[in-house]
Amino acid sequence: MPVRLLTQQQPPYSNQQADGRQSGLALETVRCVMNKLQRPVEIKFLPWKRAQNLVELGEADGFFSASQNSERDRFATLSQAIAPQQWRWYFRTESSAKPLSEEFRLSATVGAYFGSNMLTWLKASGYRIYATPPAHDQLLKMLLAGRVAAVLASDLAMNEAIHAEHAEYKIRSELQEDKPLGVYFGHRFLKEEPEFLTRFNAELPSCRIKI
Repeated sequence: MPVRLLTQQQPPYSNQQADGRQSGLALETVRCVMNKLQRPVEIKFLPWKRAQNLVELGEADGFFSASQNSERDRFATLSQAIAPQQWRWYFRTESSAKPLSEEFRLSATVGAYFGSNMLTWLKASGYRIYATPPAHDQLLKMLLAGRVAAVLASDLAMNEAIHAEHAEYKIRSELQEDKPLGVYFGHRFLKEEPEFLTRFNAELPSCRIKI
């Protein structure tokens, strides 16, 4: 029986074309590890929040690409890093906002994509959340339209969206923190295969894609 993993449409980490072909630096790293482990794997693309819920319910074995948070830790265990990620604040170029100031946190409207660790952090930190679309390209369009003062986003994914929109000169960014991405494997799956995660992590260094 294949290991059932779920991911989301998020270039350059994971991408599924109309003909079903799958690619991406995180997805290819995961496939490489599974090949080395000689384990068949089934990777499905789903909305991000739903993917996490299905792993929590035991209806799938893991989800990626994910960064650590305590909510996910309740029902799954994170692997070592499969891909780099920075959380970055994105603003329109003319903005002089300081995202970590109390004034900004209490008065400015911000956004992050639905189901993301970034959205969880914004809520816990007391920011005024206005936009929670399901993808980075929609988040970027809301920012460009002035519907939010800033968004917190994954750097490589947002850079893809900015490039596709030819908006490089319209946007500036500031680093929030480094948050590398891994695979969260469900506790139910790991209970059945207690050695799996150790073996998965051992193969990762030879499979990571350098960028």
